[in-house]
Parts: sequence; C-alpha cells; structure tokens
Amino acid sequence: MSLNTFIKLFIPLLFLVACNSQKDTVSSKQKIKEATVLNEKQKLELDFLFHEANKQRLLGNYEQALVIYSKCVKINPNQPFFHYELANLYNMANQQQIALQYAEKAVQLDPNNKWYRLQYAQSLQESGDTESAIKQYEKLIELEPENVDLYFDLARMQLYSEKYKDALINLDEIEKRIGISEEIVRQKEKIYIKLNDIESAADEVQKLINAYPDEIHYKGLLADLYLANEMPEKAFEIYQQILEKDPQNPYAHLSLYDYYKAKNENEKALEETKLAFQSPDLDIDTKVQILLSYYSLSDKSATLKKEAFELNKILIKTHPEEAKAYTIYADFLLRENKLEGAKENYLKAIEFDNSRYPIWNQLLFLESELNDKEGLERDSKRATELFPNQPIPYLFYGVVQLENKNYKEATEYLEIGKDYVIDNPPLKTQFYATLGDAYNSMKLYDKSDAAYEKALEIDSKNIHVLNNYSYFLSLREEKLERAEKLSALCNELEPNQPNYLDTYAWILYKQGKYVQAKEWLEKAVSVGGDKNAVILEHLGDVLYQLNQPKEALKYWKKTKESGEGSEWLDKKIAEGKLYE
Repeated sequence: MSLNTFIKLFIPLLFLVACNSQKDTVSSKQKIKEATVLNEKQKLELDFLFHEANKQRLLGNYEQALVIYSKCVKINPNQPFFHYELANLYNMANQQQIALQYAEKAVQLDPNNKWYRLQYAQSLQESGDTESAIKQYEKLIELEPENVDLYFDLARMQLYSEKYKDALINLDEIEKRIGISEEIVRQKEKIYIKLNDIESAADEVQKLINAYPDEIHYKGLLADLYLANEMPEKAFEIYQQILEKDPQNPYAHLSLYDYYKAKNENEKALEETKLAFQSPDLDIDTKVQILLSYYSLSDKSATLKKEAFELNKILIKTHPEEAKAYTIYADFLLRENKLEGAKENYLKAIEFDNSRYPIWNQLLFLESELNDKEGLERDSKRATELFPNQPIPYLFYGVVQLENKNYKEATEYLEIGKDYVIDNPPLKTQFYATLGDAYNSMKLYDKSDAAYEKALEIDSKNIHVLNNYSYFLSLREEKLERAEKLSALCNELEPNQPNYLDTYAWILYKQGKYVQAKEWLEKAVSVGGDKNAVILEHLGDVLYQLNQPKEALKYWKKTKESGEGSEWLDKKIAEGKLYE
C-alpha cells in the first residue's frame, strides 16, 4: 500500500481523535533516577546541567539544549529521561536515525514508561520500520489497555502495513469503548471494500442507519455503496426510500441519474438531473461541475448539447443571482458561436459579481469581435478602474479612443497599459503598434517612429507595423529607404494583399520610381484592388507622371465613381492635371 492510499484511508480517524502530544508529556520536574553511583560533585554538576538544558529547550535554543543533554548522558548514561530528551531534539533536527537510537535506549532503561515507548514507536514509524512500530504499540496497549488513542495509533500502523484484518480488530475495540461513530464505520467500510467483502461493508453502514434512523444521509451512503459495486437494484430501492421521506433530495436524484445512465435509460437519467438542478440545496459548484462534464462531451452528441442547454437554463432559474450560472452559460454560447447571447450573459454575470477579471477579459474580446464600440468603450473603461494592473482593458480602451479620434486620451491609456505587460511579447507589440498609429495621427512623428521601432524590436515581422510605418514614412517623404525595406518585407510575408502592394508602390512613387510603382499598382488592381479608391487614384497619379494623362484621367474618374478619393480629386478631373 502506498502512503497516499494510507492517508486517504485513515484521514477520518485523524479528525476523530486528537492525538496526545508526545514530546512534551514528560515533566521537566521528573525526579532524575540515579542508577549510576555519582559522587557529590557529579550530582551537583548534573543537577545544574539538567536545569540548564531544560531552560534552553524552553527558550527554543534546541542546539544548545542538545549539547547540554549530551553532557548529562556522559555523566549518567543510565538515566532514561536524558535519552528521551535527546531523541526529541534529534527528531526536531531531522536526524531520525540518531533519534531512534536514543529512543530505544530510553525504553531499554525503563520499559514500563509509556512516554518513552510511545516516542520509540513513533521513531520506528518515521524510520520506516512499521512492523517494529506495531509491536511497540501492542506493548503500549498492554501497559494502558484503557487508552483509546493507542488503539487508533495501532490501527493506523496496521492500515499502513495493509494488515486490514488486524486493523478491523482494533477498530472494533474502539467502537466497543466509544460507541457507534460515523468515522469508525466509514473506515471499516473502506477496509471491507479493500477486502472485497461488500456485504460486511454494507453491514457497517447499516449500523449507522440503525443508530441514527433520521439521518437520510446514511441511507445514501448505503445506496451509493451498492451502486458502486454492481448492485443497482438494491441501490434503487434505497434511493426510493430516501425520496419518500425527502422528495427534493438532490443527492438521491443525482445518484438515480447514475442508476438510469447505467441502464441506458437516458431520458429518465436527464429527468433526475433536472430535479437535482432545481434544488437550491445542491450547491452551484457541484452543478457547474456536472455541466462541465456535459460540455466536454457535447461536441460528439447533439442530444448532450441539447441537455446542456436545458440544464443551464434551470441553473439560472434556480440561482438567478449567481454570476457562475451566467458565466458558464455564456461560455457555452460562445463555444456554439452564439455571440450576442454570450455577451448578454457575461454582462449579467458581472452585474452580480464584477470582481472576476477573466469574465471581463472574455467580454471585452467578444465586444471587439462584435464591433460593439459603445459597449467596448464603456466596459473597457470600467475594467481599467476595477483592475488597474491588467493591461488588456487599457489596450481596448485606447483602440476605441483612437478610432474616435480622441488621440490624447488614447495615448494616455496605451502608455499606462503597456507598462503592465509582463512576459507577453505579442501583447507588448500590439501596444506599441497602436501607440505608433495614435502618435502619427497627432503628428508627433518622433514618438510615432519610436513606438513602431520598439514594436519591430519585439516582432520584426509584424504585418500591421510594417505596412503602417512604411506608409506613413512615405506620406512624410522621410526615411524612404527604410520605408521601402519594411514594405518589401511586408509583401514578402503576405503577398497579393492589395493594400500592402499599394503601400510599396507609393513608396516607389515618392522616390520617383514611377515605372516600378505602376507595376505594383496594376498588380494591386488585379488581385482585388479594382474597387479601392486609394489604389485607383494612386494608379492615376503614377500614370500622369509617366506622361499618360488620358489613362490617368480614366482612373481618377473610376475613383470618383467609388464615392471616395482625396481632396484634390475633383480638381484633377476638372483640369486633367496632377495636384498633390
């Protein structure tokens, strides 16, 4: 048996009876035995050392106490108390083998002292010698047959050694002395299950039922035992008895779900689950766990998906003011791509509990995907107030303000938010990229360029930054060689994207490379840019520079037909000339 198994088996016992403290039970005032003949000088020295050792131990100076007790042992090696104390101190120093030696010596010198023997038993246990520990507990019981704690200690050792039948004998003895106890019964039940003696395990639970007939819980334990051990009809009979007394008992309904599920009676199983979900006595966390099990399987079954929806609606109806009910429903709706419904339920969740950031995070991303600018602005601002150290709300609020042309407010929030980003390079890049866009709109070009460059330090292949930064440089007619390299990389990474092709063409145009610019713009038109006003007007401008005014006019007019264009477009068309 593993230690983990033992712990699981014996935990109830540990909570039932408080163990005696073995390290402080021997009084420091105990009279020192003088089996060794000492002269007067030795007696005086020993008395002084004994009291000084006790003093240091009480003050917590354990190392000093250990040194002094060792001196005591040298003067009088036949005094068991000194060995006992040294065993205590060596145990505290995690030197179990040395402690064991001193504990054994104390017992040898005084075999009838229960404290010495108890310490010896514990030292044996800690050293892994459970067989010898068991023998010491058996001797202790001989010394104190009325001490119930010792029977518990012995049973614990026997369980650890997988001596289940011996443990049962001791647990029976405890039961004789203290009466029927749930903790002891449950322990014996587990032992009988280990021994594959299900009927005896059931008999143990039945003792609880007989002793406490009003405790329906115990009937449930018996039914669960039968159900878990392939005795479903016995289990069903008891569940029915429970529901006769308590028709709304949610645990009985959940157990009946298992019963019907095992019989492939799925409709009845679902009905029992619904009844359990309708009970406010079943905590919401248990219900959520059940729903999660449904969700994990619902992709494979339309029936389970439908049932999950039904159960979630019951959950909300039963717990109308619980954020968890709305959150798990929103998660499910989101997974089913029911975005509006998911958003509504996330909003409902934070109405009842606004302290859980993951809900806000999910809501903000969802509002962004739905292009709900009003909601995103409102909720991202609230989130920055509630969670001032979370970066994402600052990013979303900054983006909204950028789109609203509130550039100053956008940069303020973005600058704050970026400093809260830790170990997330993509998010950091997004902050700098957005800051670059915002500062450019404010014509703070030094700050804009610095932000873009910082973004590229983190992610040199960020498409958004490569395109925007290079395009804005071209408009300013600054750092055109740098702009060309950036735009070329952008098109290499994502070819045949009309806007990116246009950016590269325009950079070439600004450098007077009109023939090349024309080639790139024609390519942009051919891959989907034929309805893009900017691309069409740019192609017209390039054609004009190539002394093709008629062709230029044709593309300017196409730009006009699109309903968009630059402030110079009408003048270009009217005069047939290029204006910039």
